Amino acid sequence: MGDSNRLTAMIHGDKTYMSKKSCKRGHNAPRLVSTCVCTQCAKEIYQITDRNNYRTGNTLYRQFYTRMQFSKRNNIPFLIKFESIEQPKFCPVLGIELNYRWSGNGLKDDAKATIDKVIPSLGYVLGNVFVISWRANKLKSNMTVDELEKIMNYIKEKTNV
Repeated sequence: MGDSNRLTAMIHGDKTYMSKKSCKRGHNAPRLVSTCVCTQCAKEIYQITDRNNYRTGNTLYRQFYTRMQFSKRNNIPFLIKFESIEQPKFCPVLGIELNYRWSGNGLKDDAKATIDKVIPSLGYVLGNVFVISWRANKLKSNMTVDELEKIMNYIKEKTNV
């Protein structure tokens, strides 16, 4: 089981090792000991996800890419392009200013921009995907209109509004 070259590299504390086989994309490059990913694939992933701005840049593309991979694995329709997603300054649901950067440095998660499917069963198709705040997305979650109306009636009844 496993690659003896990797085991040897682990024992010696090396970061990479050479495998006897090429990677699934056909690269014949050293592999990372930590993940077994070939260094060429790792460079391509690094460029795709714009790791230079990993903590400071716009996180929406990373969300898009993650959802695209999840959709492929779970047979969920994914028929949109990143460029087709409007990135508003304010959440269309709650009206708060959206944060497109990584949290931290005093930034609140509530305002984090997230990709939302209005009707989850339709998948990622034009007219069903919008950017809203994390808080709005969490509140909405998988709630139905009927459930939302019941919650609103409950709050109105209890607060006399």
